[in-house]
Amino acid sequence: MTAILHRVLPNHPARAAAAQPAPIVTAHPLQPDVVVLAVRGEVDTCTGRPLRDRLLEHVRSGGPHLVIDLTAVTFLGAAGLTVLVTVRDAALAAGLRVCLVARARPVLLPMSITGLDAVFDILPDIGLALMRMGSGPDG
Repeated sequence: MTAILHRVLPNHPARAAAAQPAPIVTAHPLQPDVVVLAVRGEVDTCTGRPLRDRLLEHVRSGGPHLVIDLTAVTFLGAAGLTVLVTVRDAALAAGLRVCLVARARPVLLPMSITGLDAVFDILPDIGLALMRMGSGPDG
C-alpha cells in the first residue's frame, strides 16, 4: 500500500485556517471584584491556546472574579470547551469564581451536548451575570 502525502500550498484554505488570528479578548473591569472578559470570533484548535493563555493571565494575577462574555463567539469547538474548563479549574483553585454569558446556538449547543451547561453558570446577559457574582446593582 502506498501512502499519499498532501502538500499544503501557500494559498490553500487549510493554510489560511491554520493562520487564523486568535479570538479577540477585551477586558472590562466593571466592579472592583469582577472583570468581564469579552471573547469574539471562533474558538477552535487554531485559536484555543492563545485564548487560554489570555484568560489564564487574569487568573494567575490573582485578579477579580471572571465573567467570560461569549455572546460574540461565532464557533466553539472542542478545544474551546477545553479552554473554558481549564480556566474554570484554575480560577476555582485560586479562589475565584467564573460565570459565562452566552445566548446563541454556536456556544450553547456544544455546552449542552457535553453537559458543561451543568458545570458552568451560564447566563444570557452581563447584568444577570454580575448579579450572580454578587456585584450587580443589588449586590
